[in-house]
This record gives sequence, structure tokens and C-alpha cells, in this order.
Amino acid sequence: MAASRTQQLAFAGLQTARVAFYGVHYLAARLAARDSFAVIGKTEHPVPSLAAMARAMTELFAQDWKNVEAGLYPAPLNILKEARRAMASIDYLRDIPKVVNRQKRHGHSEARVKAANEKLPRYFQQNFHYQTDGYLSEDSAKIYDFQVEALFAGTAEAMRRRAYVPIAKYLESRDASKTTLLDIGAGTGRFLSFVKSVQPDLNVTALDLSAPYLARAKRALRRAKGAKFVEAPAEDMPLKDASVDIAVSIYLFHELPPKVRAAAAKEIARVLKPGGLFILADTIQYGDAPEFDGLIDAFPELLHEPYYKTYAQTDLAKLFGGLKHASDDIAYLTKISVFEKPKRAAKTR
Repeated sequence: MAASRTQQLAFAGLQTARVAFYGVHYLAARLAARDSFAVIGKTEHPVPSLAAMARAMTELFAQDWKNVEAGLYPAPLNILKEARRAMASIDYLRDIPKVVNRQKRHGHSEARVKAANEKLPRYFQQNFHYQTDGYLSEDSAKIYDFQVEALFAGTAEAMRRRAYVPIAKYLESRDASKTTLLDIGAGTGRFLSFVKSVQPDLNVTALDLSAPYLARAKRALRRAKGAKFVEAPAEDMPLKDASVDIAVSIYLFHELPPKVRAAAAKEIARVLKPGGLFILADTIQYGDAPEFDGLIDAFPELLHEPYYKTYAQTDLAKLFGGLKHASDDIAYLTKISVFEKPKRAAKTR
């Protein structure tokens, strides 16, 4: 069904309201941490102007609406859902002083105390983004999605939706009920919830290393048919060879050390079926959008992202050498890279 003019106006109004609402929360965090944000003026590359960022946001939402008009997914107009998500505002604001305190003293190892009795890789036992408890508590899982939206001033959902576009095209010639999708680093299940709302018959698996985040994903997908949950790292997935049609990873790879990143890439190639699809949605890299290179410089220091800069310089085609690089799509501060697993292994001489 074609989207109406009324829906388009409602969409524009809702996205504007989201940018304003989450943008205010971003400003609250930035004002509280104004000393830390001084690094933005000392980056190797120039930072974008507000006008440049506004233009990029406008382009993001314009393409989002084109995807709605193309029938790829319904217009995101669930006001009640947005209101429920906005309720995390109080917890987010309460956590800001703790985050600022860690920024000032570069405190990022508190999460190791939280993980003392858990068998988790050391790289995972830290306060990514300086957030309280890292990825290791229910409280962290409760406000994580709000933190991401505030960081990106209300654009995160639209950027995630772009990762669905290659999935939609892949499913055009396939039976969703006989297709499997694996979300690697599924977190709280935000992306899979969206996918299942569009493709209810698709068989999905949420894989994540964090038990509290995976528990929240289970709640988010409790009514979803054909949903499975696996607590495991991306670099050692307990899945059979060639068992997955589509794999997707959203905002995970920039948080992995280089060696772990390479191991995870090999695992993805292993579990994908021949002819399968891998969608990587992660931060833009140096040169993708040169006007934003200064933000790439500042981000690791501002938000404790120890592996971010190496990711921003990584040759993705080489990293995923077992797959064929099909396309890239820039969605504001996110790059969606699509890879295909060859239907037949190349002959060796």
C-alpha cells in the first residue's frame, strides 16, 4: 500500500520531534562533560559544521522515507512505542554524572569487578562509552538504546533501518519461513524486533556475549515466532557450518580488538550458507565522508572506544576476504557494507 501524504507529514513530524528530544539529552551530556569535549577542537581532521550535520541528517530521513514509499517497510509511526522508550530519560540523566566522572579520570575498568565471576574475554570487561557496568548489568541494558539515540541525536533508528534494505531485497525471491537470519551482537534486540515486525515468518537468532542484554532481547522478542537466543562471542559461535542464510552485525565490529575482529570475520564466513548474505552496519571509516573525519578522530577518546580507530582504518574487503564485497551505503554516520558468500568455492590450483 502506497504511503499517503498524511503519513509523510506524520513521519517528518515524528523524526523532527525525535531529533529535538534526543538532541536535548545529547546537549545535557555534552554540557556536563564540556571539559572532555574540548578534544573536538584538537582533532587531526576538521570537525563538521552543524549545517553539514543537519544536511546529512536530512538526507538520512529523506532516504528513509523513500524506502517506506518503495514498500520496503511501513512508516515508523508508533507513537506509543516511542513514548515508552522515552521513559528511560530519567535513568539516562541520572547516569550522566557517573559517566562524566569516568571521562575525567579515564576510568574504564570498573566493569572487570562486575565480570569477576564470569567467563568473559578480557576485551569485553570494560566500560565501553564510559557507561556504568559496561555491557554487564540489567541497568546498563535498560538505558543502552536511549544512550545510543542520545549520542546520535535521534538518528540511530533510521540508520539501523538502512541495514534492513539488503535483507528486504534478498527476501524478494525467497520464502521467509524457510530463511534464517543471525544477528551477531544483537544487544537488546532492537534491530531484530524491527525485522520481525516487517518479516514475521523469518527465523531469527540473536547472538550476544552479554547475558543481561540477551535477556532484554528475549523480552523484546517474546511474542516473535521462530526466535532463538545464543549467549556466545562472535569469534567463537556455537553454530554449524553453512547454517545461516543471512548474518547481520550492527555496531559490533568497531568494539572488537583487531585479532578478535579477524576471528569473527572468519566465523561469519564459516556459518553462512553458500549464496548467503552478510550485512555489516557500523561506523563510517576514514574517507567515507571526509567532512566527518574529525568526529572519527574524537570519538575514541570521548567515549572510550579503544579499538575504534583501528576499525576506522581497516580494509573491510580484506577483513572479510572469505566473502565477496557487493556494496556500500552511507547512512549519515553509519556505513552499511554488504558481502556475499560465493555459491561455489573457488577452485585452487
